[in-house]
Parts: sequence; structure tokens; C-alpha cells
Amino acid sequence: MTPRCVARLPAAAQDAPVRYTGEAVRPVETAIDPRRPPSRPGGGARNGGGRVIARSTAHRPERTCVGCRQAAPREQLVRLVREPAPDGVVPRVRVDPTGSAPGRGAWLHPDASCLDLALRRGGPARSFRGRVDTGLLARDLEAFEPTRTWNR
Repeated sequence: MTPRCVARLPAAAQDAPVRYTGEAVRPVETAIDPRRPPSRPGGGARNGGGRVIARSTAHRPERTCVGCRQAAPREQLVRLVREPAPDGVVPRVRVDPTGSAPGRGAWLHPDASCLDLALRRGGPARSFRGRVDTGLLARDLEAFEPTRTWNR
């Protein structure tokens, strides 16, 4: 049994050749806007409803510096991590050169002024939820060379 097409094209369009123009049918990056009401008045589509919007720019993750408390793109900040320590010893904070070490992290601008602000205001202790040793952090930041390879 052969399938039967219900929709019919006009006679002029049936004989016209189809040409590829090279244009995309849909935008490449789309997202559903949850703030918009569903397109159907009775509850929306089965897939969640909402309208599709196109993003104008690529998403860039931002983090907040523990020193100056300013949000900046992740590429401009240095990640700090807390090293595990035996019981009774205050854990040490070190620079994470890859930006992907396991555990809780804090982000800091690689400036001496942001480091001073972070130490004066107690930023690392607040970020790591407890006392931490930041004695060698200034030396680590001076010798820091960014070697990040993000998987994005």
C-alpha cells in the first residue's frame, strides 16, 4: 500500500524545480523563554510550550571575585581551591591552574589589590566555609601562568 498525500500543491508549484539556497531553516542557537505564556490557550504543547527565542550572543559564564566582589568572565579570573588537610590542621588554599580541580572553588582577579581586599575582608574563609591558610597564596599568584583548556 502506498501512502497518499493529503495536502496538494498548486499546479504551478508542482512543476517548479526545488533549489538549495544555503540558508538555514531554523536559528542554530535557540532557547525556550519560560516567561512567555504558552502559544495555545489551554495549557501549551506537550513539550512544555513557550515560545522559541534566538540568542544574539554566545553565553559566557561569569564568576564573582572574592576580593572586589565584581562579576567577571571566568577567563579573567583565577580559581582557588582548598587542599585537604589532616584533622586538626587548617587547610591550605592554592591556585588551581587548570580551573577544574575537584571540590569547592573560589575565584579571584590575578591582582595584588584584589588579593589584599580578599584577605582583609575574609573572602577565602567565607567562600570555603571555614578557616583556611592563605600564607603562600601571594607567592602562588605571582608565579601563576594560565594554562586553562576549557572543554567548551
